[in-house]
Amino acid sequence: MESKILDAFVTIVFVADEKVDNVVSKLQKLTSLLKKNYANYEVLLIDNGLLPKDVEAVATSLKEIACIRVMRLSKIGESDTAVFAGVEAAIGDYICVLYNEDPAENIPAMIERLRSKSDIIFGVATNLRRQNKLEDVGARMFYWYNRKFLKIDIPHGATYFIGMNRTAVNALTRSGRYSKHIRYLAKQIGFEAENFYYKLPKGKELYSTSKNALALRAINLVSSYSSHPLRALTYFGIFASATNLLYAAYVVLVNISQDDIARGWTTLSMQSSIMFFFLFLIVAMLAEYIGQILEETRDESPYHIKQELSSTVSIADETRRNVTK
Repeated sequence: MESKILDAFVTIVFVADEKVDNVVSKLQKLTSLLKKNYANYEVLLIDNGLLPKDVEAVATSLKEIACIRVMRLSKIGESDTAVFAGVEAAIGDYICVLYNEDPAENIPAMIERLRSKSDIIFGVATNLRRQNKLEDVGARMFYWYNRKFLKIDIPHGATYFIGMNRTAVNALTRSGRYSKHIRYLAKQIGFEAENFYYKLPKGKELYSTSKNALALRAINLVSSYSSHPLRALTYFGIFASATNLLYAAYVVLVNISQDDIARGWTTLSMQSSIMFFFLFLIVAMLAEYIGQILEETRDESPYHIKQELSSTVSIADETRRNVTK
Protein backbone atom coordinates (compact mmCIF):
# COMPACT_ATOMS: atom_id res chain seq x y z
CA MET A 1 0.00 0.00 0.00
CA GLU A 2 1.40 3.38 -0.98
CA SER A 3 1.93 5.77 1.93
CA LYS A 4 -0.04 9.01 2.07
CA ILE A 5 1.82 12.11 0.93
CA LEU A 6 1.91 14.77 3.65
CA ASP A 7 0.76 18.25 2.62
CA ALA A 8 3.76 20.08 4.09
CA PHE A 9 6.84 21.84 2.86
CA VAL A 10 9.99 20.08 4.10
CA THR A 11 13.50 21.50 3.72
CA ILE A 12 16.53 19.28 4.17
CA VAL A 13 19.68 21.24 5.00
CA PHE A 14 22.52 18.98 3.90
CA VAL A 15 25.85 20.26 5.27
CA ALA A 16 28.77 18.66 3.43
CA ASP A 17 32.54 19.06 3.59
CA GLU A 18 35.55 17.31 2.08
CA LYS A 19 34.89 14.14 4.13
CA VAL A 20 31.52 13.32 2.54
CA ASP A 21 31.32 10.50 0.01
CA ASN A 22 29.09 10.22 -3.10
CA VAL A 23 27.39 13.62 -2.79
CA VAL A 24 25.31 13.24 -5.96
CA SER A 25 23.98 9.80 -5.01
CA LYS A 26 23.02 11.17 -1.59
CA LEU A 27 21.12 14.03 -3.23
CA GLN A 28 19.28 11.56 -5.48
CA LYS A 29 18.37 9.42 -2.48
CA LEU A 30 17.15 12.44 -0.53
CA THR A 31 14.92 13.80 -3.29
CA SER A 32 13.49 10.33 -3.97
CA LEU A 33 12.59 9.90 -0.28
CA LEU A 34 11.08 13.37 -0.03
CA LYS A 35 9.04 12.98 -3.20
CA LYS A 36 7.40 9.82 -1.81
CA ASN A 37 6.46 11.44 1.49
CA TYR A 38 5.83 15.19 1.05
CA ALA A 39 3.86 17.39 -1.32
CA ASN A 40 6.56 20.08 -1.36
CA TYR A 41 10.23 19.77 -0.54
CA GLU A 42 13.70 21.05 -1.23
CA VAL A 43 17.26 19.94 -0.47
CA LEU A 44 19.54 22.81 0.48
CA LEU A 45 23.17 21.72 0.09
CA ILE A 46 25.66 23.78 2.10
CA ASP A 47 29.14 23.52 0.62
CA ASN A 48 31.48 23.88 3.60
CA GLY A 49 34.62 22.70 1.83
CA LEU A 50 33.54 20.15 -0.77
CA LEU A 51 36.28 18.91 -3.07
CA PRO A 52 36.33 20.58 -6.52
CA LYS A 53 35.36 17.32 -8.26
CA ASP A 54 32.31 16.98 -6.00
CA VAL A 55 31.27 20.59 -6.67
CA GLU A 56 31.49 19.97 -10.40
CA ALA A 57 29.48 16.76 -10.12
CA VAL A 58 26.78 18.51 -8.10
CA ALA A 59 26.56 21.39 -10.60
CA THR A 60 26.09 18.91 -13.46
CA SER A 61 23.43 16.94 -11.57
CA LEU A 62 21.24 20.03 -11.09
CA LYS A 63 19.97 19.59 -14.65
CA GLU A 64 18.61 16.16 -13.73
CA ILE A 65 17.67 16.34 -10.04
CA ALA A 66 14.79 18.64 -9.11
CA CYS A 67 14.33 20.74 -5.99
CA ILE A 68 18.01 21.23 -5.14
CA ARG A 69 19.60 24.46 -4.01
CA VAL A 70 23.32 24.84 -3.44
CA MET A 71 24.94 27.48 -1.22
CA ARG A 72 28.72 27.67 -1.44
CA LEU A 73 30.29 29.46 1.52
CA SER A 74 33.18 31.81 0.80
CA LYS A 75 35.42 30.02 3.30
CA ILE A 76 35.41 26.83 5.33
CA GLY A 77 33.92 27.59 8.74
CA GLU A 78 32.78 25.85 11.89
CA SER A 79 30.06 23.24 11.48
CA ASP A 80 27.72 25.36 13.62
CA THR A 81 28.17 28.28 11.24
CA ALA A 82 27.43 26.14 8.19
CA VAL A 83 24.34 24.68 9.87
CA PHE A 84 22.95 28.13 10.66
CA ALA A 85 23.67 29.34 7.14
CA GLY A 86 21.37 26.59 5.89
CA VAL A 87 18.72 27.04 8.57
CA GLU A 88 18.49 30.77 7.87
CA ALA A 89 18.03 30.12 4.14
CA ALA A 90 15.49 27.29 4.54
CA ILE A 91 11.89 28.05 3.53
CA GLY A 92 10.08 24.87 4.61
CA ASP A 93 7.43 24.31 7.27
CA TYR A 94 9.77 21.72 8.75
CA ILE A 95 13.55 21.80 8.52
CA CYS A 96 15.83 18.82 9.00
CA VAL A 97 19.63 19.14 9.13
CA LEU A 98 21.88 16.34 7.86
CA TYR A 99 25.64 16.41 8.30
CA ASN A 100 27.84 14.34 5.95
CA GLU A 101 26.90 10.70 6.61
CA ASP A 102 23.73 11.10 8.71
CA PRO A 103 21.20 8.53 7.40
CA ALA A 104 18.33 10.02 5.37
CA GLU A 105 15.91 7.20 6.16
CA ASN A 106 15.31 8.68 9.63
CA ILE A 107 13.84 11.89 8.20
CA PRO A 108 10.16 10.78 8.11
CA ALA A 109 10.26 9.67 11.75
CA MET A 110 11.82 12.98 12.82
CA ILE A 111 9.28 15.04 10.83
CA GLU A 112 6.43 13.04 12.37
CA ARG A 113 7.69 13.87 15.87
CA LEU A 114 7.88 17.54 14.95
CA ARG A 115 4.28 17.44 13.76
CA SER A 116 3.01 15.67 16.87
CA LYS A 117 4.69 17.24 19.91
CA SER A 118 8.15 18.84 19.78
CA ASP A 119 9.47 22.07 18.32
CA ILE A 120 13.07 20.85 18.05
CA ILE A 121 14.47 17.33 17.74
CA PHE A 122 18.16 16.69 18.48
CA GLY A 123 19.84 13.64 16.99
CA VAL A 124 21.99 11.44 19.24
CA ALA A 125 24.09 8.73 17.58
CA THR A 126 24.40 5.72 19.89
CA ASN A 127 27.45 4.38 18.03
CA LEU A 128 29.38 7.64 17.62
CA ARG A 129 33.16 7.45 18.08
CA ARG A 130 35.68 10.20 18.72
CA GLN A 131 39.12 10.57 17.18
CA ASN A 132 40.87 9.22 20.27
CA LYS A 133 40.39 8.47 23.96
CA LEU A 134 41.55 11.90 25.08
CA GLU A 135 38.97 13.60 22.84
CA ASP A 136 36.26 11.27 24.17
CA VAL A 137 37.12 12.05 27.80
CA GLY A 138 37.24 15.77 27.04
CA ALA A 139 33.80 15.64 25.40
CA ARG A 140 32.28 13.83 28.38
CA MET A 141 33.77 16.37 30.79
CA PHE A 142 32.42 19.24 28.68
CA TYR A 143 28.92 17.72 28.59
CA TRP A 144 29.04 17.11 32.36
CA TYR A 145 30.00 20.75 32.96
CA ASN A 146 27.09 21.92 30.82
CA ARG A 147 24.58 19.74 32.69
CA LYS A 148 25.94 20.57 36.15
CA PHE A 149 26.49 24.31 35.94
CA LEU A 150 24.78 25.67 32.83
CA LYS A 151 21.66 23.44 32.94
CA ILE A 152 22.13 22.54 29.26
CA ASP A 153 21.81 18.83 28.64
CA ILE A 154 23.97 17.73 25.71
CA PRO A 155 24.16 13.91 25.69
CA HIS A 156 27.26 12.03 24.66
CA GLY A 157 26.81 11.18 20.98
CA ALA A 158 25.04 14.44 20.08
CA THR A 159 25.29 15.21 16.36
CA TYR A 160 24.04 17.79 13.87
CA PHE A 161 21.09 15.63 12.81
CA ILE A 162 18.45 18.13 13.94
CA GLY A 163 14.80 18.82 13.12
CA MET A 164 12.85 22.05 13.70
CA ASN A 165 9.45 23.46 12.90
CA ARG A 166 9.00 26.90 11.34
CA THR A 167 8.23 28.64 14.66
CA ALA A 168 11.46 27.39 16.23
CA VAL A 169 13.47 28.33 13.13
CA ASN A 170 12.10 31.88 13.16
CA ALA A 171 13.02 32.30 16.83
CA LEU A 172 16.50 30.84 16.44
CA THR A 173 17.40 32.88 13.37
CA ARG A 174 16.29 36.12 14.98
CA SER A 175 19.06 35.77 17.56
CA GLY A 176 21.66 38.49 17.10
CA ARG A 177 24.52 36.44 18.51
CA TYR A 178 27.70 36.13 16.47
CA SER A 179 28.44 32.68 17.89
CA LYS A 180 25.46 30.40 17.24
CA HIS A 181 24.98 26.93 18.64
CA ILE A 182 21.54 25.39 18.26
CA ARG A 183 21.46 23.45 21.54
CA TYR A 184 22.49 26.48 23.59
CA LEU A 185 20.05 28.81 21.83
CA ALA A 186 17.17 26.32 22.10
CA LYS A 187 17.64 26.05 25.87
CA GLN A 188 17.73 29.81 26.28
CA ILE A 189 14.69 30.38 24.09
CA GLY A 190 12.75 27.63 25.86
CA PHE A 191 11.19 25.62 23.01
CA GLU A 192 9.98 22.07 23.55
CA ALA A 193 12.86 19.76 22.60
CA GLU A 194 13.59 16.05 22.69
CA ASN A 195 16.34 13.66 21.64
CA PHE A 196 16.17 11.30 18.66
CA TYR A 197 18.39 8.23 19.03
CA TYR A 198 19.77 6.61 15.89
CA LYS A 199 22.85 4.87 14.49
CA LEU A 200 25.40 6.21 12.05
CA PRO A 201 26.13 3.96 9.03
CA LYS A 202 28.66 1.19 9.58
CA GLY A 203 32.17 2.48 9.03
CA LYS A 204 31.03 6.12 9.43
CA GLU A 205 30.87 6.23 13.23
CA LEU A 206 33.80 8.64 13.48
CA TYR A 207 32.11 12.02 13.78
CA SER A 208 34.53 14.90 13.28
CA THR A 209 32.95 18.33 13.03
CA SER A 210 35.52 21.00 13.81
CA LYS A 211 38.66 22.36 12.22
CA ASN A 212 39.82 24.12 15.38
CA ALA A 213 40.99 22.59 18.62
CA LEU A 214 38.03 21.17 20.53
CA ALA A 215 39.18 22.73 23.82
CA LEU A 216 39.16 26.23 22.29
CA ARG A 217 35.77 25.57 20.73
CA ALA A 218 34.37 24.48 24.10
CA ILE A 219 35.69 27.66 25.74
CA ASN A 220 34.13 29.74 22.98
CA LEU A 221 30.72 28.11 23.42
CA VAL A 222 30.67 28.39 27.19
CA SER A 223 31.91 31.99 27.28
CA SER A 224 29.40 32.99 24.57
CA TYR A 225 26.33 31.74 26.39
CA SER A 226 27.11 31.91 30.09
CA SER A 227 28.87 34.10 32.65
CA HIS A 228 29.49 31.08 34.91
CA PRO A 229 33.25 30.81 34.14
CA LEU A 230 33.64 34.50 34.90
CA ARG A 231 31.77 34.09 38.19
CA ALA A 232 33.94 31.08 39.08
CA LEU A 233 37.05 33.16 38.50
CA THR A 234 35.58 35.86 40.72
CA TYR A 235 35.53 33.30 43.55
CA PHE A 236 39.08 32.26 42.67
CA GLY A 237 40.15 35.89 42.84
CA ILE A 238 38.50 36.39 46.25
CA PHE A 239 40.15 33.23 47.55
CA ALA A 240 43.55 34.27 46.22
CA SER A 241 43.19 37.73 47.77
CA ALA A 242 42.16 36.28 51.12
CA THR A 243 45.11 33.87 51.05
CA ASN A 244 47.47 36.70 50.28
CA LEU A 245 46.02 38.75 53.14
CA LEU A 246 46.42 35.84 55.58
CA TYR A 247 49.99 35.35 54.46
CA ALA A 248 50.68 39.03 55.06
CA ALA A 249 49.24 38.70 58.59
CA TYR A 250 51.44 35.64 59.15
CA VAL A 251 54.55 37.60 58.13
CA VAL A 252 53.68 40.39 60.57
CA LEU A 253 53.19 37.91 63.45
CA VAL A 254 56.46 36.15 62.71
CA ASN A 255 58.34 39.44 62.67
CA ILE A 256 56.80 40.46 66.01
CA SER A 257 57.35 37.14 67.79
CA GLN A 258 60.85 36.24 66.54
CA ASP A 259 64.11 38.14 66.59
CA ASP A 260 66.16 36.05 64.17
CA ILE A 261 64.19 35.45 60.96
CA ALA A 262 65.64 33.24 58.23
CA ARG A 263 65.18 34.33 54.71
CA GLY A 264 62.10 32.49 53.48
CA TRP A 265 62.82 32.54 49.79
CA THR A 266 61.16 29.11 49.26
CA THR A 267 57.90 30.15 50.91
CA LEU A 268 57.96 33.50 49.18
CA SER A 269 58.52 31.87 45.80
CA MET A 270 55.66 29.42 46.40
CA GLN A 271 53.33 32.21 47.44
CA SER A 272 54.26 34.33 44.42
CA SER A 273 53.77 31.40 42.06
CA ILE A 274 50.31 30.63 43.38
CA MET A 275 49.25 34.26 43.25
CA PHE A 276 50.52 34.71 39.71
CA PHE A 277 48.75 31.49 38.68
CA PHE A 278 45.41 32.88 39.80
CA LEU A 279 46.21 36.29 38.36
CA PHE A 280 47.00 35.04 34.88
CA LEU A 281 44.09 32.59 34.93
CA ILE A 282 41.75 35.49 35.59
CA VAL A 283 43.43 37.63 32.91
CA ALA A 284 43.09 34.78 30.38
CA MET A 285 39.36 34.42 30.98
CA LEU A 286 38.83 38.18 30.92
CA ALA A 287 40.64 38.28 27.58
CA GLU A 288 38.29 35.56 26.27
CA TYR A 289 35.22 37.54 27.29
CA ILE A 290 36.64 40.75 25.86
CA GLY A 291 37.22 38.89 22.61
CA GLN A 292 33.60 37.72 22.60
CA ILE A 293 32.40 41.27 23.23
CA LEU A 294 34.54 42.45 20.32
CA GLU A 295 33.02 39.85 17.99
CA GLU A 296 29.50 40.80 19.07
CA THR A 297 30.04 44.55 18.66
CA ARG A 298 31.48 44.17 15.16
CA ASP A 299 28.03 43.11 13.96
CA GLU A 300 29.55 41.13 11.09
CA SER A 301 28.01 38.11 9.44
CA PRO A 302 29.77 34.87 10.52
CA TYR A 303 29.55 33.60 6.94
CA HIS A 304 29.33 34.85 3.36
CA ILE A 305 27.83 33.08 0.35
CA LYS A 306 30.25 32.80 -2.55
CA GLN A 307 27.87 31.20 -5.05
CA GLU A 308 24.31 29.91 -5.28
CA LEU A 309 23.13 27.20 -7.66
CA SER A 310 19.74 25.56 -8.09
CA SER A 311 17.91 22.92 -10.06
CA THR A 312 15.83 23.85 -13.10
CA VAL A 313 12.78 23.01 -10.97
CA SER A 314 13.33 24.68 -7.60
CA ILE A 315 10.31 23.42 -5.67
CA ALA A 316 7.63 20.84 -6.31
CA ASP A 317 4.78 23.38 -6.14
CA GLU A 318 5.91 26.84 -7.21
CA THR A 319 2.58 28.41 -6.19
CA ARG A 320 3.15 27.62 -2.53
CA ARG A 321 4.43 30.33 -0.22
CA ASN A 322 5.68 30.06 3.34
CA VAL A 323 6.19 33.37 5.10
CA THR A 324 5.42 33.55 8.82
CA LYS A 325 6.38 35.76 11.68
